[in-house]
Parts: sequence; structure tokens; C-alpha cells
Amino acid sequence: MRLNSHGRHPSRVTLLAVILLVCIVAAGSVTAWFLTRDDSPDFCRELASDSRVEPILAAAHGREVDCATLGRTLKGATTGRIAEKHSLKQAQAMKNTLLAIDDRMQKLGVTSLDAEFSTALADALVDYPSDIYGSLAPSEFDHWNHNFPWDPPWEEDGGVHMAVPEKPLMRVMRGLSATPSAYAELRLAVTRSAAHELATTPDSTNHSVIAAAPKTNARALAALDAIADNVTGSLGKEQAADWKNRVFTRLTQVSGSVPPYDKDPEHNITGTWQKDLKSAGNGDLSASLYGQGPVLVKVWGKGNLLKEEQISSLADDARFSAESARITWAHNLEQWQ
Repeated sequence: MRLNSHGRHPSRVTLLAVILLVCIVAAGSVTAWFLTRDDSPDFCRELASDSRVEPILAAAHGREVDCATLGRTLKGATTGRIAEKHSLKQAQAMKNTLLAIDDRMQKLGVTSLDAEFSTALADALVDYPSDIYGSLAPSEFDHWNHNFPWDPPWEEDGGVHMAVPEKPLMRVMRGLSATPSAYAELRLAVTRSAAHELATTPDSTNHSVIAAAPKTNARALAALDAIADNVTGSLGKEQAADWKNRVFTRLTQVSGSVPPYDKDPEHNITGTWQKDLKSAGNGDLSASLYGQGPVLVKVWGKGNLLKEEQISSLADDARFSAESARITWAHNLEQWQ
């Protein structure tokens, strides 16, 4: 071993410090975004002891579970064998779970949740796409009339629905979204609901009728914009870039060809947007997400053979509505955390 400038061997403490620093830098370059998370088991232990969650866990695991097992158990209790089909009991379990998560996040001051827990819980939550959308979008009065914590789920049009106030829902989605794959799944779920709203808009010459869905979509999608900005704003430059890369990869995964609009309007709208996003690249993901609403409107308008001037007007409405809603959501999210 070489001597230092004073003719002495480096101390063991110095060597250990150098080795530790190298390990930290190396680990940070690969999984840096994890370093900002609260991955301690405290949150999961607290959640498992919540009176609304305990009954869900009792039959399968009892109270002592790790975060991954807790997430999987909650997913199993809130979803069924058929996608987006739930019993009243499952919907109530989902509502209780979301409210319990929010309460425990507030108690512990947590804004980012465990990755394995988030992956499982996001998978469960996106099985309720119309309920996420309805809880965020102002025109969905059915959801707003049932979103008090004590309101039970309800049956409507052959399905079961539940609603959660926007404040706890946004906080929970923000917590889950620290995991990029969870954010991407939430974004895709809201995108599918937005496409459904557009595709089921009745034919009309009344501008206010056909403009309703683009404006409602703008508010729901802007909520996801604000969450993404909040997450990346809490990360370093390299961490934020890694998070965006992972989100972009998932959002642009399209299986098969995009069906013609007249065959499958909803999948045409979502698939066309995903392919356009992939073509645009990940140079500025935030800008691409901000512009999602107008893109969906243009695809829908062309599919419905609307006039170019009308499509342009509706796209502008969607853009302005999204910009306003994004500012409001961002401000509210900062205040609510």
C-alpha cells in the first residue's frame, strides 16, 4: 500500500469512508429515485392496524404483514375475477382502504409509499377506472353525491360504484405514484375513461353538449399532470429523468395494431394517443402529457367526421381547461400534503 504525503498509511476509517462514498454514488446512479421514498415498514404496520383494514387482513394473514403482502391482500379483497366488476363488499373495502391509507399518510407525514405495496394497490385501484375519473371530474354528480366517507357504494346501470373525496384520493394517488409503474397504470386508467367519455358523447349540433367531455377530461387528466409534477419536483435531476423514462416506457407499450375508429372508438382513441406519444419521444414528457386532452379530442373529432374548425375549437377548450385545472390541482396538492 502506498504511503500518503506524510509518509503514513491511510487510516482504516479513511478507507472505509471512501468505500462507502463509492458505494453510495454507484447505487444512486442506478436506483436514485428510491432514495427519496419512505420504505420503512412503519406505514404498513400502521395501516394494518387500522380498524378499517384489520377485518380485511384477519382471515388471511392477521395484522403482522410486510408491505408486499399487505398490498397483495388488499388487492385480493377489492377486486374480483372479472375486470372492473365488483361486489358491494369489494367496493366498500376499496373505499375503506383508500381512506385508511390517507389517514395513515397524514399521521406519519408520508408522501411516497413502498414500491411493492404501491404496485399491488395501484393494480387494484385501476380496476375502478370510472370511479377514479368520477371522483376527480366535476360533472360526475353521481360520484360527488356519494363521496362522503360514510357514504356506501351503490349499484347503477348493472355495475357497482364507490366514490372518494378528491383530497384523500389525490394524496393516495400521489403516494402510489412515487413508483413509476403505478403512476403509469393510473394515467392509463384515466385515459381509458376519458376516451369512453368522448366515444359516448351524443351527436349534437349544440356546442355545449359536445364540449362537455373534452372539458371534463381536462380536469381529470390535469390531476395526473399535477401528481407527476409533484413527484418529479421532489426528486433530483437524474432521479426525475429516471422516473419519466420508466413512465414513458409503460405508457407507450401498445399491443397489436390500433383498431379503426368505427370498429372500436375507445381503443382507437387511446391507441392513437399512445402511438403519437411514442413517436414524439421522451424529450419532454411533461409537455406531451399536458397536451394529452387536445390530442384525444382531435382523434375523436376526426373519427366522428367533425369539421376542422370545430375540432380546433374543442381542442382549444380542452387545452385552456387543462391549464387552469392543472394550476388548481398543483396548488391544492401542495396545500393538502
